Amino acid sequence: MLEYAREPMALADMSVNTYNFTNYSYTLENLLRYNVTIAKDHEISALAGYQEFYYQSSWLSTEKKGLADEYATIPSGATTLISTEGSKNDNASRSWFGRLNYAYKSRYLFEGNLRYDGTSKFHPKYRWGLFPSAAVAWRITEENFMKWSRKYLDNLKIRVSYGQLGNSAASGDYDYQSNYAFTAGYSLNNVEQIAINAAKIANINMGWERTNMFNVGLDLAAFGNRLNFQADVYNRVTKGILYVPTLIPSMGNKTSASMNLANVQNRGVELTVGWKDHIKDFHYSISANMAFNKNRVLKYQGSLKQGWVTDKDGNRKWVSNLSDVSNGSTRRVLEGHEMYVYYMMPTYKGSGKHFNADGTVDINGGPVDGMIRTEDDMKWLQAMMEAGYQFSPGNTVGKNNIWYGDYIYADTNQDKIYGNSYDNEFINKSTTPRVNYGIQVSLQYKGFDFYMNWAGSAGFMLYWAPNGGYNSSNLTHGFGINKEIAYNHYFYDPEDPNNARTNIHGKYERLTVGNAGTQNNVASTRFLHKGDFLKLKNLVLGYTLPIKRVANFRMPKIRVFLSGDNLLLFTKFPGQDPELGANPTYSSVRQFSAGLNVTF
Repeated sequence: MLEYAREPMALADMSVNTYNFTNYSYTLENLLRYNVTIAKDHEISALAGYQEFYYQSSWLSTEKKGLADEYATIPSGATTLISTEGSKNDNASRSWFGRLNYAYKSRYLFEGNLRYDGTSKFHPKYRWGLFPSAAVAWRITEENFMKWSRKYLDNLKIRVSYGQLGNSAASGDYDYQSNYAFTAGYSLNNVEQIAINAAKIANINMGWERTNMFNVGLDLAAFGNRLNFQADVYNRVTKGILYVPTLIPSMGNKTSASMNLANVQNRGVELTVGWKDHIKDFHYSISANMAFNKNRVLKYQGSLKQGWVTDKDGNRKWVSNLSDVSNGSTRRVLEGHEMYVYYMMPTYKGSGKHFNADGTVDINGGPVDGMIRTEDDMKWLQAMMEAGYQFSPGNTVGKNNIWYGDYIYADTNQDKIYGNSYDNEFINKSTTPRVNYGIQVSLQYKGFDFYMNWAGSAGFMLYWAPNGGYNSSNLTHGFGINKEIAYNHYFYDPEDPNNARTNIHGKYERLTVGNAGTQNNVASTRFLHKGDFLKLKNLVLGYTLPIKRVANFRMPKIRVFLSGDNLLLFTKFPGQDPELGANPTYSSVRQFSAGLNVTF
């Protein structure tokens, strides 16, 4: 048995750290309500209110070195201050609001709202915002000419609303002011000095994000309220969305000012339908909902303009204003596109014919899926290079550059360089689902009850790329390899074509180590996967004991149940759970539970 001895640390080298966080907040709210009915037919209600909110937080961290005693692990027990850090921030808001409701014979309905909101996050000149909204509804079934339908139709109502809401949550507490930070900036007389530098640029003109929403809706209930249907069509435009654009490198490492830059439109339709009924002791209900939504950036920093131009010397060159009108990397904000639309390199797509009838290389005849799989693919690649075409980032043929089992990328701007930065393009897809839907089923028979809830989304893409050694064909010491990649990767050795490991139809690229995998790690469309999914979110099975069985215990109702969450997932997404995104920070938990409800 081996024993290891550790020399004790000198007291002068021992240190003690402290950290303290405090926060404080309060909310004041005052409401005044008034209701009256006039001549039986006129119902009026009003509400007026005031709300005030304040929040403050602070933290302090210190480190001291040189303990007087190894057990004196408190700041006063150390002699030399090493560091001290901390910050304090606060924010406040005030709101006055009111609401007026009017109904005539429960047939014609009106509601008006008015809010006057202020926040400390904005300059006093732009601190306050007035946000009105109004809604009207017509219950058609209350009209005399609809009496004939009341045997079948319980409610038919048309709704129209328009309103404006304000949002300040996207702003930091002091973004309208210049923010400064303390850093170890320079040396003076061989002593490190603390410097103060600008951390964030001020913008006193920033203000509220304002969302204008117009909605038309229909409510229907029929057959003794057994059938219910709702439909809403909406148009929502948010103006002045706060955004922090990227600064050019010459501006230093400070953060750009928060600015009301973007206008975004969301249009959609929401549908809900349900049916509930019973057959003697068997009660059941089923409902389904579906929402369609599409967003578009109406205004940001201008339109994208790029293409070939000829300079005064007759030279053609590619120009683009992308960096001036768009922000982001693989997900960007650009006028005329979805919010955070994907922007990346498309993989090459060829016909697989390789050469023309006269023996010349066919630029469109390369590998069908963009992977160099066969010796004919490699001959085509070499012929293209000999003809003056370039293939980034590998550039040359070789095991550490472009080799069998590697992908090549498209030349979208036709500059004879396949896969350079100018070949990135907008994919017109984002991580935001265009369709969300759900199904709920409830069954009851005597003492038994059953409930399940399904939910799903469709019309979105997830960028599931190699991440820190995971989901990668580029092997890293200490990391495992994805099972699908391990069992279905490309392999071909031109020096040993009959090798038992040969798999030229592999789904994934070749396995590499180190720089040899550069060609396959380009941010490209081959890492985009459909995120469509359908999930059984919740299932519950219960049984309520008859009262007579427990009457002696004076317990009128006892229910036992079993439930499960996240039980089933149907998706083609190769990652973990598309509902959590491509690279979730936590796992989707499949959970089972059993319980007992006792009601006295």
